[in-house]
Amino acid sequence: MKKYIIAALLLFAFKAQSQYILKEADKQFDLYNYSKAVKLYAAAYEKKQTAYSASRLAESYRKYFNYTEAEKWYAIVVAMPDAVPENRLQYAKVLQNNEKYDAAKEQFKQYMATSNTTDPRLLQNWIASCDSAKLWMQNPADVKINSESSLNSAASDWAPVSYQNGVVFTSDREFTADRVIGKKHRPFLKFDGRMIVPGDQIYLWTGRNYNHLYFKGESDSLILFPLDPGTNYHVGTSSFTAAGDEVFFTLTRIPSTIKKYEKITTINVEIYSSQKNSAEKWSKPIPVPFNKVADYSVGDPFITKKGDTLYFSSNMPGGLGGTDLYRAVKNNSGEWGAPQNLTELNTAGNERSPVFDHSGNFYFASDGRVGMGGLDIFKCINFGKANSVVKNLKYPINSSKDDFAFSAGNDVQYFSSNRDGGRGADDIYSMKIAQKKPEVIITPVIVADPEPKIPVEGIGEDEIVLKPIYYNFDKYNIRPEAAKELDRLVAIMDENPDIDIILGSHTDSRGVDVYNLWLSQKRAESAVAYLAANGIAKSRLTAKGYGETRLVNRCANGVSCSLKEHQANRRTEFKIRKND
Repeated sequence: MKKYIIAALLLFAFKAQSQYILKEADKQFDLYNYSKAVKLYAAAYEKKQTAYSASRLAESYRKYFNYTEAEKWYAIVVAMPDAVPENRLQYAKVLQNNEKYDAAKEQFKQYMATSNTTDPRLLQNWIASCDSAKLWMQNPADVKINSESSLNSAASDWAPVSYQNGVVFTSDREFTADRVIGKKHRPFLKFDGRMIVPGDQIYLWTGRNYNHLYFKGESDSLILFPLDPGTNYHVGTSSFTAAGDEVFFTLTRIPSTIKKYEKITTINVEIYSSQKNSAEKWSKPIPVPFNKVADYSVGDPFITKKGDTLYFSSNMPGGLGGTDLYRAVKNNSGEWGAPQNLTELNTAGNERSPVFDHSGNFYFASDGRVGMGGLDIFKCINFGKANSVVKNLKYPINSSKDDFAFSAGNDVQYFSSNRDGGRGADDIYSMKIAQKKPEVIITPVIVADPEPKIPVEGIGEDEIVLKPIYYNFDKYNIRPEAAKELDRLVAIMDENPDIDIILGSHTDSRGVDVYNLWLSQKRAESAVAYLAANGIAKSRLTAKGYGETRLVNRCANGVSCSLKEHQANRRTEFKIRKND
């Protein structure tokens, strides 16, 4: 009997210890202290292998940007009988982050087959992203990417903007008391509501300093930007007016009226502004009127040159997704109007980092459109107009990780990324895009060989010659070499908004006639989908399948032909027509 009592006591103690570890792990997870949460969930899983502790361990690794370990643990989770559909969705996203696109696509499809609540358009975009990312990596854009070694550190460095003869950027690196440095953006602040205030030295999510604004001029040293934000916590993501005498930036602060809660308290991001006086001193920051620190965040400010329109991101109620893009306009009295949701750009996912370049093109980051994984940078041409076009900047500007905070400087374009190979958690990169037009462009006509060139009435005498694209036998997916020709077509249509394209697709003679008609239509639709994913309006595209009715050679039914001859028939041709 004594042995039984001892065994029961040991079992009770073991169970109590397991419950304590899991409870503490959940607390650290809720506080964004993922480095501690990882250790505690691992200990909890070792004592009792449950899908809950394994999924929380996987998610902690993902939040801590350790995608390799996150993938490993999500693979364990989805194989467990008590896994939930959300586990498979996160597994797919992590596979995507790790450039395992085929495996990610399969997991997305399995998740789609479950009773999930994810917007179906979002899921379709994520699935399409797995195919697009592979094609873009096989056919990289002609862009030179450089890591900005003079700005980057072992910490998180991001959101650079040009200011005077230098750069202002956000970083959570350590800084010295004299405010001079020698040779991640986290959306908000959480702390235990039973504490008076959270610690102002270390941010639990990263284990590093809080974000601050830094300035690097023409000298080799970095200094803290000379602005007193009135907070010891996060300060970052700045934007200046053209004159450089007003700055908008984000911060987190502990409100004086905050209530004391028993559990976790969330302090959201706010936008403040400050003006520079004649003595080159920055004024005490003032908040924008649509801050609501207890309810939602507002961040990523971009102020227009004149200072009369502010673009930003927010997770305020009424949006289309997680974080949406908004615009607020200042009236004649100098007061900000109510924020307007940019519904033409927002998705069911997350949109961040709005900014204009010097040519009036609008850039933003999104994980809700066809991309490569995580946040991708997009460019909107003719923003605010009926003929606006949104384009993914593709690889190598975008990667399978988070790419965001595009900025057009005086002489250089910057962006931020947590891609592999960086020095810190987030790094600052610059890019130089080769300035070249499509090979054979001009104003217009028709056609893809082998059909005759027919001029389009009223457009001119020059020609655009489009080569056919080809397909594998019994397939309708876009091959890498076909993607290059379709990319040319995207550029041509961007430069010629007054033309539409008819895509005529064909098969070889092998197979049943009815099936070949279906297959050719799928080929045409596949090409249309590629063009649409790259910013071309579907209203400008017409897909027509002709089956085997328009062969380019002698290879009809019953004729013995080589594989090369059959290949010539498996094609999509393009006709250009002038739109109204």
